[in-house]
Amino acid sequence: MSSQFIYLSILVASVGTYFCRAFGMFSAKNIKVDSPIFHWIRCVSMAVIAAVIARIVFFPVGILTESTMLVRIICTLILLVVYFLFKKNVILAVSSSTICFVILNHIL
Repeated sequence: MSSQFIYLSILVASVGTYFCRAFGMFSAKNIKVDSPIFHWIRCVSMAVIAAVIARIVFFPVGILTESTMLVRIICTLILLVVYFLFKKNVILAVSSSTICFVILNHIL
């Protein structure tokens, strides 16, 4: 591959990305935050996140397969408990779950 092709690919991808962002910025001015479309988008994005987490926990790939399912489930539950107990603090929830994951993998 020539370097010109790579630069052209980066340019085309950048233009496409920024076009979509600009379109979203201009179209978002006409949509109310509490409208049904935003509710639908929020529901779909939550479903995608839940599906990805479930896939990681129940069907891991790569190095994550070396951990047991029990450890992955316990750490996911700890993440959820800490997240909701500490007013939806993502950093604290992820940090505590990661520390728990490391400790449990060395113990079990």
